[in-house]
Amino acid sequence: MRQARDRWIAASALAVLIVLAATVVLLVLDAQRAGIETREDLRRDQVKQLAAGMEARVQEAYSALTSIYGAPGAWTMKLRDPADAQKLAPTNPQATTGSMLVDRDGIVVNGSLLRDPSTIGTKLTRRGLQRALEGEPSMLDVGPGLTTTGPVISVATPVHAADGSLAGAHVIEVEASATSAFNKEVVALKAGRTGTFSYLDPRGTVVASSDPARIGHRSDVPRSAREPGFHRIPGQVTAAANVPAANWRLLFVQSKSEFEGDVTRPVRAALVLILLVAALAGTVSVVSLLRRLRAAREEQRRLTAISAAQEEFTSIVSHELRTPVAGLLGFLQTTLDHWEEMTVEERRRAVERAEQNAMRLQQLTTEVLDATAMETGGPRLQPTALDLRDIIGDSVETTRDANPGRTIELRAPATPVNIHADAARIRQVVTNLLDNALKSSPPDSAVHVNVDVDGTSTTVSVRDFGSGIAVEDRERIFDKYMRGRIGATRGTGLGLYVAREIVDASGGRIWIDEPDGPGAAIAFSLPIAGDGGGG
Repeated sequence: MRQARDRWIAASALAVLIVLAATVVLLVLDAQRAGIETREDLRRDQVKQLAAGMEARVQEAYSALTSIYGAPGAWTMKLRDPADAQKLAPTNPQATTGSMLVDRDGIVVNGSLLRDPSTIGTKLTRRGLQRALEGEPSMLDVGPGLTTTGPVISVATPVHAADGSLAGAHVIEVEASATSAFNKEVVALKAGRTGTFSYLDPRGTVVASSDPARIGHRSDVPRSAREPGFHRIPGQVTAAANVPAANWRLLFVQSKSEFEGDVTRPVRAALVLILLVAALAGTVSVVSLLRRLRAAREEQRRLTAISAAQEEFTSIVSHELRTPVAGLLGFLQTTLDHWEEMTVEERRRAVERAEQNAMRLQQLTTEVLDATAMETGGPRLQPTALDLRDIIGDSVETTRDANPGRTIELRAPATPVNIHADAARIRQVVTNLLDNALKSSPPDSAVHVNVDVDGTSTTVSVRDFGSGIAVEDRERIFDKYMRGRIGATRGTGLGLYVAREIVDASGGRIWIDEPDGPGAAIAFSLPIAGDGGGG
């Protein structure tokens, strides 16, 4: 009787243990499925966001190129016309690719840096060109270049005659290579050991990829797995989204084992433990998986924030570049077209205005390149002994010349302010602060620059009387892409970030000062060299 009862109790206990183990196993497997689905959603959303960002960039590029090359009557469209050839000539002597003009029938009528001059007069047959010849900007399929030996990405924009009718298209070639600036952006997207991001043209040819070896080759992923959405194929997972403006598709590919690895491995370990201690192992597994799910959600939020910042930065830079590019080309084109009718003074003024736009372009380029370099190793400095007053004075005079009519008041010691620093970099900091102050204040208000010496350090303060800096933004004003001026819309958000990195590397510090009255004041300090000083 007792033996039977013991067997019953043992059997009951075993049954309870089995039920508990099965329940925990089912819960863990369900959590695993939920974790994998969350990861699929995250990757699908990331690919959509990246594709949307590229769509915005392509649209901006079309708009800029159309405004530059598509104006009615901008081209004669005559075969080998010298005027058109001169306009097509690249301004950069280091350029490796060029551009060309094709008429309504697709015949190449002119070009720059053509590998074979006899190409002029022949028909350009490239899928996507017809769309441009019908009035819509387009991206042509990847193919062999006419201006370089490697594969190229070609952008075609419609060209209009003086009466507004379509006259043909302007085609720019850009190398589709691992070393191109565009592909370097894509390389940064590589995920893990096997995860790759690639942009494909309509034929499935790789335009750019985080795996440079794939560029110019057809994708080996089945067509069905390249459709928008998330897909599973033997041994791999894929996620894809369209970039309609370029007629491209963004494709993410990763091995299934790596994609699911850090979710499935802990679950398998938990199941082994369940065989030993079902309840404890199940609890540990569920808690561990929940932590991973929270980490996945954090990763999704982080990727969303990064994508938003990239889109905003792309939009800002595109906007900032359009104005000086249009101004530069406009003044130069006007000068070329009306050279004989213009007086010497009018020519000089036009060239000066073009120079101002070119300097603005140079400043934007320097900010972006400096920000990228500082992320990887900080600013490179070449410190020398110098008088800070000379640096400040030069920066103020240069800024006054570039902003006629604006008042910049400078107060500095009468005696030398000796420091040991990189003159060009300190001048860059001061110029950034002056440019920031001028953009953030009314045209009729002054900007004050003060240089003070206190013991072993000197302080430079740049004060404006504009809208000021929002209180909640003062802690983040020196972060990358941050634009904290109240009501401000101009600027890349890189100037103050670059300034902070330079000042920090020079042994100083930079901060937001509290002005007495409206506006904002940004100050930085540097150590005095030796016993030198001023008062």
